[in-house]
Amino acid sequence: MASSHFPRIPDSYDRLSELPDSLILSILSLLPSTRDVVRTTILSKRWKDLWTTVPCLVFRNENPEFICGVVAQWRGAKLLRFHLRCWDSLSTSSDVESWLLFAVEKQVEELTLYTNYIPYYRPQSLYSCSSITTLHLQYCSLEIEGSVQLNQLETLSILAPFPSWADGINKILLGAPRLENMSLSSVEIDGNFNITSRSLETLIIRYAKIKGVITISAPNLLTLRIHVYTYNGASFLCNVPSLTEACFEKYYGADDRHFDPFYQLLRSVCHVKKVTLTLLNIKLLLSLKKKKDMVVLFPNAEVLKHTSLTNAEVLKHTSLSNHVGLLDVLDLLELFPKLKMLSFHRLQQGLKDFNTINAETAFPISSLIHLKRVDMTWDADDPSIIPFIEILLENAPSLDEMVFRLRKCRDARKVLLMVEEKVRGMPRSSPTAKVIILEKLSINQTRL
Repeated sequence: MASSHFPRIPDSYDRLSELPDSLILSILSLLPSTRDVVRTTILSKRWKDLWTTVPCLVFRNENPEFICGVVAQWRGAKLLRFHLRCWDSLSTSSDVESWLLFAVEKQVEELTLYTNYIPYYRPQSLYSCSSITTLHLQYCSLEIEGSVQLNQLETLSILAPFPSWADGINKILLGAPRLENMSLSSVEIDGNFNITSRSLETLIIRYAKIKGVITISAPNLLTLRIHVYTYNGASFLCNVPSLTEACFEKYYGADDRHFDPFYQLLRSVCHVKKVTLTLLNIKLLLSLKKKKDMVVLFPNAEVLKHTSLTNAEVLKHTSLSNHVGLLDVLDLLELFPKLKMLSFHRLQQGLKDFNTINAETAFPISSLIHLKRVDMTWDADDPSIIPFIEILLENAPSLDEMVFRLRKCRDARKVLLMVEEKVRGMPRSSPTAKVIILEKLSINQTRL
């Protein structure tokens, strides 16, 4: 059979330039900054002017002359993304305003504006730009004259706005009928602040200082993430009937003055199916449980996750002196009668000197009826984990899998063998239950 012969391609052959313009522009759009895109002009004569039609412009603290030069030479039909980060005093307010007008005229879809110490008047045309779908603002003024008509806006992210920002956000909410995702970070709320939207599906309030009343009225909201510092007079009023996931990343304060606002917040979202709590929030919830008239049940929750605080945050809050132990975890499960998945991660500085636990510990077995999966991280030298496993195996008839990730293993193999020996003979109410013991940060595992 005759062999096929193909012409040899010279080593200097420019295969990249043979690609269609549309594909090259897509590749250039992935570069981290517009300066990097401009540098590609040295690659080929054909590439000399390609950068002028790249639909994404990203300026990260560039000098004004460079930005003005790019804006003057850009020949594209439409901007998909315009990212402007100005951290020094080189850019003037008039510079920023002219660049924003350029982005609006080019029907920008995703606009990111990070300014610092640059007071300027944002053109009103920005708030009537029908093409914007994503808007990220950081260290910006939100003083808006007139109404807002952002008819295509779907995602809004605001970080550390200048004072008098609340009125601006309310105007955006009124003028953005398709807004689905909103994130507010590093804000301070002194008085009453209302968040009203029929389209909103995800709301994140992070690093916020709450000294007043937040009212959330969002009938189609699905996910709520809260990370706040509360002060006297702080409270939440929520009307979120469709909410399915509530994540309390951090809700600071564990003394009596925080019980009522936290109780009111939990009561308004207790119908959710997925709950995420930090150690501080768990302590608050358990403290509420001890008050007969402030018990909060989550009758529909199927997933309970614990997210760790950082070491610095744990050491900062003296409220962690009475640590959360495995008995507290069992106590917590009583509030989740339909729980199917439990994920809990021990933090070394926050969970020392566990309270004792044994297989005869009394607690409502009904709280484990629906439990199907457990995923926990624990210290290998804490003996209470063995009876905890035994309790779950004996009283969780629907259990499929338990994964325990052991930390601080001085003699990992010895610990794994010891756990294997103890767990193998434990009675199980679920015939399909599996116990997987992992050495954290290691590939070693034992499946029982």
